[in-house]
Amino acid sequence: MSSCRCLPRPLPSPVLRENSGLLHRAAFSLVVCALLFTSAAHGAKRADSLSRHIDAILRASHAERGFWGIEVVRLSDGKILYARNPERLFLPASNMKLFTTAAALSTLGPDFIFKTTVESSAPPDSQGRVPDLTIVGRGDPNLGGRLLPYQFNSPARIPADQDFANLADQVAAKGVREITGNLYADDTYYVYEPYGTGWTADDLEWDYGAPITALAFNDNALKMEIQPATSVGAKAKILLDPPDAYYKITDDVETTPSGDAAKVEVNRLPGSMELDVWGHVPVGSDGVDEGISIADPPQYIGEMFRKLLEQRGVRVDGQVVVRELAQAEADREGTLQKPEHRFVLAEHDSLPLREDIKVTLKVSQNLHAEMLLRTMSRVLNNKGSAEDGLNILNNFVQKIGISSNEVRFADGCGLSRQTLVAPDALIKLLEFMSRAPYFQSFYDALPVAGIDGTLGDRFQHSILKGRIHAKTGSMEYVNALSGYMDLPGRRRLAFVIIGNHQPLHWKEATEVVDRIAMEIYRRYARGR
Repeated sequence: MSSCRCLPRPLPSPVLRENSGLLHRAAFSLVVCALLFTSAAHGAKRADSLSRHIDAILRASHAERGFWGIEVVRLSDGKILYARNPERLFLPASNMKLFTTAAALSTLGPDFIFKTTVESSAPPDSQGRVPDLTIVGRGDPNLGGRLLPYQFNSPARIPADQDFANLADQVAAKGVREITGNLYADDTYYVYEPYGTGWTADDLEWDYGAPITALAFNDNALKMEIQPATSVGAKAKILLDPPDAYYKITDDVETTPSGDAAKVEVNRLPGSMELDVWGHVPVGSDGVDEGISIADPPQYIGEMFRKLLEQRGVRVDGQVVVRELAQAEADREGTLQKPEHRFVLAEHDSLPLREDIKVTLKVSQNLHAEMLLRTMSRVLNNKGSAEDGLNILNNFVQKIGISSNEVRFADGCGLSRQTLVAPDALIKLLEFMSRAPYFQSFYDALPVAGIDGTLGDRFQHSILKGRIHAKTGSMEYVNALSGYMDLPGRRRLAFVIIGNHQPLHWKEATEVVDRIAMEIYRRYARGR
């Protein structure tokens, strides 16, 4: 509770008449102090009421067995309205992406462009021959089937390889008819570190744990469709999209009677090119879709680009060769050397960074966040490494008032089990971004309650629909929601809700977080 020590001293009676103005001012001071006491008491009462309601929510769902960090701040004056464990460290899950995207907007700028090129060491000769061809990735995360600018639940762009087909068209239009040497897939814009620190082996076969590369395609993932057969007992049909004989698939998925619940398991050992798929899907159902990571994205892209070139009458005599930069090589050089002069035969420019920030936050795209971390390192320090990217991230948060005791960054997306963040650090970030010149790009990129992104199916039938712009976060036993809440009267709060070690199914944990968010709104929507 706030205190007020502004009571006036008693005035001597002989000067009452001469100092009537002072008496009026003293009386006014008493009224102000009374109002401040009343306001502080009222604020404390609301905070106590909110705390009781949150306790009841946690008890009702057994979520109280976990650890919860919650903080609410009024942005107009920075007043902390409510706090629970604000300085404790929590696994943030995908709330980590708030830090990475904020740093990218600050360091690269919302108008930053990613460039992908196709180059050769020499121009085409009179017969259309070049000695080699190199497709150079520079961190563009959106070469693939996603429609841009981002649209909620938009269908995939077909074909997914359209951007690479356009590059192949440009090469053919330059008169190239034959590559007498190799076709190189150049991934050296980043140091070769395909996975984040603290990721688990279980993550790596799925789309959310896809390898991190500077030359990327379709989020470095393939869509697996498992469709039931027309008769019970027959094997289901397994398809990969984009279609390709990339993986060897062992299909042990049976078609079961209608009404059965589908259950499918997929396994790929690290380094393996075999997918073992087993389980069952009911006849007449839509089947099951899974996102499967591409084991070696640059190699995949190189082979894909070779086919696209050959379809346009461009022959490749050599092999597809992937160029990578090992950490030891980067350390020896200190910083990366500028490449020799090459002839650019095709190029693709991305949309501005603000559009990728929207994808990263609304879709919660792990690969994009990790690519941003390394792109910052390459652009700012010519390194392209995760370690340097994390140093940039740490420097950024310290500049905005977050101490090193409040964060422990191990990756850029929050998939790591070693990344730790205090709720107060997230609040400080949200406060800083609310005053930043690029705030609108950040705010527009956040999922909106009941409308789009990972909040598209939450709060749809509540007063909070459209009133929350916030980042979700979910891993096993971790659930989070942090962002902005708009109250009546154009008032805005920043809030953080993080639960760790809560023994709930993800759907139950999400409901707990949503109920807490609703209580925050109810407590502070009725004015100051």
